[in-house]
Amino acid sequence: MAKVTSTQTTGTARTRAPRTRGRRVGWVRKNVVMDQQKLDAARRALGVKTETEAIDLALDFVAFRWELAKGISAIRRAGGIDDVFDGR
Repeated sequence: MAKVTSTQTTGTARTRAPRTRGRRVGWVRKNVVMDQQKLDAARRALGVKTETEAIDLALDFVAFRWELAKGISAIRRAGGIDDVFDGR
């Protein structure tokens, strides 16, 4: 996550993330149009309270699946896993 700095203005403290150039790191705000029923179903299925948590966890699952597929492919290329579905 981005480092949070504190600034003092006329007696009230506020926090802000430092400005960065180039690629954003951490949390960013996005406005998207999506199917509310799918979002509600995902939130319930994932057991989270907020829509943000549902989207974040769903994206984690997608990223994990991609990493898992890459790892399995590398093992297969190395000859470590036989395809049991070949020849069916």
